[in-house]
Amino acid sequence: MQRSAFDNSNEETNMRNAGLANLLKVSALLLCAASLLGAPARAEDWPTHAVRIIVPYPPGGNADGLARLVGDGLSRKLQANFVVENRPGGTGMVGTEAVARAEPDGYTLLLGTYSTFATLPVLSKMSPEPLDIIDVVGGVAGYVPVLAVSKQLNVATLEELIALAKGDPGKLTFGSVGVGASSHINGEILQHAAGIDMLHVPFKGSNQSVTALMGGQIDVLIDGVTVAAAKSGRVVPLAAFYKSRHEELPDVPTAEEAGVPVRLPTGPTFGVFAPKGVAPGIMAKLQDALESVTNDPEFHTKAVALSLTSDWTNAADFRRALEADLEFNRAFLPTIGLGTSQ
Repeated sequence: MQRSAFDNSNEETNMRNAGLANLLKVSALLLCAASLLGAPARAEDWPTHAVRIIVPYPPGGNADGLARLVGDGLSRKLQANFVVENRPGGTGMVGTEAVARAEPDGYTLLLGTYSTFATLPVLSKMSPEPLDIIDVVGGVAGYVPVLAVSKQLNVATLEELIALAKGDPGKLTFGSVGVGASSHINGEILQHAAGIDMLHVPFKGSNQSVTALMGGQIDVLIDGVTVAAAKSGRVVPLAAFYKSRHEELPDVPTAEEAGVPVRLPTGPTFGVFAPKGVAPGIMAKLQDALESVTNDPEFHTKAVALSLTSDWTNAADFRRALEADLEFNRAFLPTIGLGTSQ
């Protein structure tokens, strides 16, 4: 029987319909696969590839060294590569903002400092502030500044230094690594707590300031770089400006133990941070691993070699500490001519 053109058209239509159905099936499978590939990683699977730890400072400093120490520990603990990436600039804000803008998938972290979150917002008047755009993972280490004096002063205790300063207001000098640096602010806090008056002499870096102290060009310096000079007998250490003593100078008391209850940061100096929105399961896994790493005796020993001390602090407590320190700085720094009151 001869088929009509109408019959042929139906056959072609059926073939086209069958082809379209197959195409739709393939498309559905591809969409399903794509959705699976794009789905957030499960906490038990994370991390499946390298994790970046961004350091908002140049290579070579104690922040950089600490980040590599943290990265090594997490790499062993979680069986994945944690790689350090330096993003200096903007007094730490270039790297901090890069992390804030990153995908909240657990693969970009920040090794941040107290100053970025508790001091810089007062000095630079930011909006939004760092604590508003990034999440706290946990505190990991503290920097232990030591108040040391020139040997030419002939004082052996913090009490003697204060008595000398009170006897001749404005004569003694204290150094720092720059206006607004922690060494500057600590000197101002000492003056406020002890009721003394000293002249601030800023330098361009730690090496210059400690060299001036050893040479007698300045009288006082509150910085971690004083430790090596104190151990070699070139300066006289009087007090640690931290909640605990410096482990390399165990006989040197804290400022509070020496009778001067100075107001110090209430939490660690360094912490790990992440973009807002990381899945709770991934965040919990990261926090557990980070706590284990920082509590490891080997980590502590290596941190001391960086003039640091391990100081694990959970996210909630560390955030509260940063918020409290920020509020203190909002009130205190304008009284010494830094920032503006809000």
